[in-house]
Amino acid sequence: MLLSLTIRNIALMDEMQVDFSSGLHVLTGETGAGKSILVDAVTLLLGGRAQKELIRHGEEKARVEGVFDLTDCPAALNLLKEQELDDGNELILSRDITVQGRSSCRVNGALLPLSQYQQFTALLMDIHGQHEHQSLMDEKRHLGFLDASGDDAHRALLDKTRSDFEAWHACARSLEKLKKQSESASERMELLRIRQKELKNAKLVPGEEEELARERDRFRYAEKIENGLREAYDSVYNGADPAVEAIRTAVSALSPIEGLDEAYASLRARLDEMYYEAEDIGLTLRDLLSSLDSDPDRAEAVQARLDLIRRLSRKYGGATTGEMAEKLKEIEKELAGFESLDDDLDALTRQEKTLHACYEKTAAELTAARQALARKFEQEMEIQLRDLNMAGTKFQVSLPACAPGPSGNETAAFQIAPNRGEEMQPLSKIASGGELSRLMLAIKSVAAKREGVPSMIFDEIDTGISGRAAQVVGEKMAAIARERQVLCVTHLQQIAALADHHYLVEKSFDGERTRTRLTPLTGEARVAEIARMLGGDADSARKHAREMLKGKESAEFSVQSSD
Repeated sequence: MLLSLTIRNIALMDEMQVDFSSGLHVLTGETGAGKSILVDAVTLLLGGRAQKELIRHGEEKARVEGVFDLTDCPAALNLLKEQELDDGNELILSRDITVQGRSSCRVNGALLPLSQYQQFTALLMDIHGQHEHQSLMDEKRHLGFLDASGDDAHRALLDKTRSDFEAWHACARSLEKLKKQSESASERMELLRIRQKELKNAKLVPGEEEELARERDRFRYAEKIENGLREAYDSVYNGADPAVEAIRTAVSALSPIEGLDEAYASLRARLDEMYYEAEDIGLTLRDLLSSLDSDPDRAEAVQARLDLIRRLSRKYGGATTGEMAEKLKEIEKELAGFESLDDDLDALTRQEKTLHACYEKTAAELTAARQALARKFEQEMEIQLRDLNMAGTKFQVSLPACAPGPSGNETAAFQIAPNRGEEMQPLSKIASGGELSRLMLAIKSVAAKREGVPSMIFDEIDTGISGRAAQVVGEKMAAIARERQVLCVTHLQQIAALADHHYLVEKSFDGERTRTRLTPLTGEARVAEIARMLGGDADSARKHAREMLKGKESAEFSVQSSD
């Protein structure tokens, strides 16, 4: 139950707090006073679309906060405990929006994503707008209205049907995808096997192309390399006047005088090092000369190997030998997957059949439950319609079959015969605006008797009715208010007179800004507002208003008797 509502900078409301209790609350006021603003604020609080246009002109942000008593809402209490957000029997919801279009949601001070926040709000309050009765004209909505009249067991069956369908449907999608893969598998496998054979036969070694390129260059420049090596070898080690001999002569020349001065000894030591280094270079040059390979067959084989690697590289997008080796592993892994495709198809086919059978069983149970619920719903609707001045109206629910879906194997269609002796016809074809309003109220009355949200808001759903019909609509709302907290925005004095709590919505201008405020009405102030709604001569209207307020108790007794 909503205990209090705080609004800051929503439309024409700068700052306002309203306290509520149990029973029927009505909000009245002149057209344009801002009654819809309150409904917009509650809609925002309950997780509705955060429109920056709601923010009061000139302000940077807006806020709406609601305090709820969860004594009669165990589902919300359990959800709070599950998410470790419980704080006794009270729940505080708050919603902030900014002119930049950002919004935030909090539950008991904890910041939550909108989807998680809406899990709580869905358990707390329903809003029924002034045009919602038009949804009765859409037969696609009828199944939802029927299911809403079911009990906890029916809702559990709905949830199971939905989850069974989703599991079956997900498996069926996977199976269809696997079948398509299987259809194209043979062609794909043929291509993969060609590539596997090609890469496998190539016996590629990561990095080999660099070594082959160096070997090819040695063959290509063999003569130039040999000439260079031989000339260097002769100059250092094997020529007519090799460098090693010249260095040895220099060493011999310094040996007799090395003891006379440290400088001579140092020079001799350095020449020794040069001698041994030159000797080593000469021997290395000799080895390189002897290792030169002029085998034309090997040269041809190296070039052929390089040509193969480069052709494969171009085919595989410029890949290196290492990358092509990895590609071979990927191909072999994919081929292994294809080899198990038939087994996977068999297993998934069996699973799909099992899940389908499970869904069909649950959907059949739901069909039977809906058939029983439809008969009960028809009886309860006719009782409610009798109370709403539509005595003699016959109401019928048909359940035509439809394609399997998350809601089962049938849809629903409401039919009525407003007058005795007439044939049943689709509600959408013959119901008037006033009848639609009362039909919607009858549906809400039936739903109010089931376990559900503890608070309901009716935003001018009394559109199109007046006179005696307005009186019985008010009495019916009062009856709902004995089961649930009810907030009603209305323009009908008959409904206002039956309220447990009456609030006046009005605009005022202080010379700078226009503001909307909400004022609780009691005593003569309430008489005056109902008299305004009645219109006519002020004295007679006030007298009539007092009579209507005095008749509230007898009206309640009348509704209790009909219930």
